[in-house]
Amino acid sequence: MKNLKQIIVIAIIGIAMLIAFALPKPKYQGLNILKQINIPAEFGQWSGKDVSQSLNINDDRYKFISDIFARTYTNKEGASLLFLILDAGNFHNPKVCFGSSGYTIKELSDETIEVGSKTFRTTTLYTQKPGEGYVLMYWLCIDKQITGWTGQKAKEFWASLIGKKKAGLMVRLDIPSSEQTTSGAIALGKQFISDFSKSLSPQDLEFIFGL
Repeated sequence: MKNLKQIIVIAIIGIAMLIAFALPKPKYQGLNILKQINIPAEFGQWSGKDVSQSLNINDDRYKFISDIFARTYTNKEGASLLFLILDAGNFHNPKVCFGSSGYTIKELSDETIEVGSKTFRTTTLYTQKPGEGYVLMYWLCIDKQITGWTGQKAKEFWASLIGKKKAGLMVRLDIPSSEQTTSGAIALGKQFISDFSKSLSPQDLEFIFGL
């Protein structure tokens, strides 16, 4: 009898997995988190310009994205970067996305970022193709908790099984750089994060930094 119950449970989970992952998926619908977050266009030494409208997320390839925030920021010294936040489900690894777009990828050491009294780590990459290169610094914050790729997949799995919507954000900085200037680009990214975090409300800090 015990074995029969286990078989039934496994069968139910299997059917749920089939429904969740094997059937065609509609476009991901999130919780409209980006509509709830107030991201200032100007703060400290930074001034921003929105570029979200130039990104087409209606393509079938981007069904996993519900909404996107994209703004270039430039500081008083003229250094600039692109700040992205994706409200998405089942995130795609930037290494795959950039690799399929013709970039070579070099993994850099994770960076420890201090925000307020807490710290977290960013995944850091250098991407390059002829004529351009970028340092990428990114992290995942799901349901107000910083998580890694394994944790993200686990949360996505269970959310799909029970039909639960989650507050899932990928936060990313794209910083123009050559392979010789990655340390300076990383320092710029850290400075941006420090300045940016000081301009946010406690609620917005939770959604973006899990604090």
